[in-house]
Amino acid sequence: MRSKPFYILTIIFTLILSFSFESMVFAQGQQPDISAPYGVLIDYETGTVLYNKNAHEKAYPASTTKVMTAVMVLENANLDDKVTIDYDLYVDGSSMYLLKGESFTVRELLQALLIRSANDAAEALAIHIAGSVDSFVEKMNARAKELGAFNTNFTNPHGLPDTNHVTTAYDLAMISKHAMTFDLFRETVKTEMLILEPTEQTPETRYYRNTNKFLWGTGSANHMLYNGSYINIKYDIIDGLKTGYTGAAGNCLISSSFQNDHRLISVVLGAEGNHVYSDSRRLIDYGYENFKLISLTNHNLDSIHIPIRNGAQDFVALSILNDKLTVVPLGTEYTNIKESLYLNENIQAPVKQGDTLGKLIYTLDGDILGEVELIAQFNINEQPFFKKIFSLQKLLMGVLFLFVLWQIFVAYLRIQKRKRRKSFSYGKRRVPLYQFNKNVFK
Repeated sequence: MRSKPFYILTIIFTLILSFSFESMVFAQGQQPDISAPYGVLIDYETGTVLYNKNAHEKAYPASTTKVMTAVMVLENANLDDKVTIDYDLYVDGSSMYLLKGESFTVRELLQALLIRSANDAAEALAIHIAGSVDSFVEKMNARAKELGAFNTNFTNPHGLPDTNHVTTAYDLAMISKHAMTFDLFRETVKTEMLILEPTEQTPETRYYRNTNKFLWGTGSANHMLYNGSYINIKYDIIDGLKTGYTGAAGNCLISSSFQNDHRLISVVLGAEGNHVYSDSRRLIDYGYENFKLISLTNHNLDSIHIPIRNGAQDFVALSILNDKLTVVPLGTEYTNIKESLYLNENIQAPVKQGDTLGKLIYTLDGDILGEVELIAQFNINEQPFFKKIFSLQKLLMGVLFLFVLWQIFVAYLRIQKRKRRKSFSYGKRRVPLYQFNKNVFK
């Protein structure tokens, strides 16, 4: 098991990379001017921060809290379980007005939590999962920290005012990023209308329209001022996520948008009225107008073959562990991205398929965009004993061959010397044509 220091160092390294990249991309285009005091825009796939206005300062989240509550439900409850309200349940604010004796599935309560923003559904789910609201909140805070929400402290599962119930725009973006990995969550937060059948205690059908006007807001009653014109709040590329409002928190909105296979998440906290929608759209449009999501590796999928020592094969084929996505300024070309190969030292057999043997690091203008691990495609066994012997024999044969060549060369020189002595003898004195070092012939 990896130690806590390992995770802390990993998180710190990730944040350093994010902020480094953030400083690079902030120069792109005209920064949007939002009226809300807190805002952030991130890329969904990578978590890269594309816009930041007091994103790490604490604020009241109101009902955007329910995104974290939904994560706890999706991770800890059976969606088909029945929850029976066997106690008097009343929670102030938005509600589905649950009555004692009513039963709903966890799935239905989750839908009411996210679409109706029902505070009583939040408490019913909390008690169902953890036995009490306090116990649920404790687990909720621990999980939030695991998701990277380090400046968050929840005191309830719904977001009603409490001076100690705080978070940040960035923390909510990280929580929402994780929440959007669940299919049911994505389907629910983009649902315009929830219909719940009558119960014995409530004989009327419950109709709940999604509190998020980005999904349905059209007509004069649902206009907002955007770039000097009044337009519908409804925005087709928005597919969620969660609204919130209290007097203390102001209007809060987490938005998810999807366009050209690129998802963005924006968070706006503390806005006034419909400015929460115009601010959010301004962030979303800024993201798509200035950035694009690219793969760093899909243009280089060919295997890399590197030598391996002591292996049954002379080379090992490497491939990327997984595709690496990153966000770059809109006009960036692949040719501007530098790819550097780094291999482990002393690569030798045996090697198992999937072993990490190196990495590719990608940079743009000196800034690190990302890195990809390179893994062995196949097992490489250690060189068999007989092959080692054969290799040793080949080495010895090579040495012997060189020795024989040397001896032949020396013998040749001796023969040539004798010939010269016979040819250039004068009386008793013989004068060789060339003077050789006598040590050569000994």
